[in-house]
Formats: sequence, structure tokens, C-alpha cells
Amino acid sequence: MGSPPYKAAMSSTRFAFLINSLRFDNPDTRQERRRTDRFAPVRSIWDSFIERCRWMYTPGENLTIDEQLLAFRGRAVFRMYIPKKTAKYGLKLILCCDNKSKYLLGAIPYVGKQEPPPQGDLSLGHYYVRQLTRPYHQSNRNVTVDNWFTSIPLAMDLQSNCGLTLVGTIKSNKKEIPSQMANITGCGSCMRGIHLIICIIFFPQV
Repeated sequence: MGSPPYKAAMSSTRFAFLINSLRFDNPDTRQERRRTDRFAPVRSIWDSFIERCRWMYTPGENLTIDEQLLAFRGRAVFRMYIPKKTAKYGLKLILCCDNKSKYLLGAIPYVGKQEPPPQGDLSLGHYYVRQLTRPYHQSNRNVTVDNWFTSIPLAMDLQSNCGLTLVGTIKSNKKEIPSQMANITGCGSCMRGIHLIICIIFFPQV
């Protein structure tokens, strides 16, 4: 309430009352909806916000998908504790952003084990990338991810079925990685493998 316009509009007591009274869904049907969606109390306004974010902005040729812990100490069964993060407690979000401007294009909240199983035999990371990039399929954009998402099937799926390319780090223990590449040693050495549309470059950890 430190901004003059807010002070002129209402008292801090009135502001606190309005905040405590805000509701974004129908409480009469909330429990029923919570059986299939832990995010039910704010799902409607969340989906509306994300839709407007996409509608208001046309991203460049490079997209980025990553996880973020949104600081939160309120009540939520899917609140997470990650000691290595600055916030430590919060809600885990999977975000899709424009690489250059950092503008938010899409976000999926992680609500724990209630999360619906991936479609078919997709991994959870593959499922998230598929969902978040859906509005940009067949646009020839590039998607950058970290090793939690990266897999050979994901790269091939995006290229063959979605009209997108993928750049990302990948774990050496992935079953699609040849053992010769995963076991290279020596400072300054590297190995490159190319198969169809996939190019992998491995550097040994120093």
C-alpha cells in the first residue's frame, strides 16, 4: 500500500478485507472438482491468465522450457521443499518462455502424484514439452531444455511431428546413448555422433 494511488483509493484495512474475500471459483463445487484437480480453486483464473499471455505476444524463433520454484509458504498439498533453492518452499512450475525477452508463454503447475499419466509411453518431461509447445507446432522454432527434459525420442518427435527443433543437455545414462560416447575420458577430448536428424556431442566431466 506504499503507492500513492492505492493510498488514495482505500485504506490498508479495506485492502486486506478485499484480499481475504477474493474467490476465483465456485466454493459449492470445489470439493468435487478437487477430486480430479488439486489446482481447482484457481484453475479457471490460471488458465485464463496463461491464455491471455499467449494471445498478447508473438515469440521469436527460440523458446525455452524449464522448471521454477515459486516461493510459497501457504497451504497446498503439492507445496514442495527444495533445500538447494533460495526460496526452499514453494510451488513447482514448468514454464515456457521466449528466449530473448523472457516473456511467459505457458506454464503448467506440478500438483504431485495426481498429475495425469503421460500420453502413451511418453516420459513426464516429454509430456510437458509437448503440451507447452502445442501453440507453436509447425512454426520451425527451436526449443531449449535441460537434461530433465532432453531425450532422443523427444527430439525426434518434435522434428518429425511438431515442426520444431530441440537443443538440450542430456544425461550419459540414457539408453539411446552409445556406450562409447558415455565413457570417453581425458581433458579436452570430445566425441560427436550424428544419426538422421540427431547430433550429439559429448565432453568428459573435468
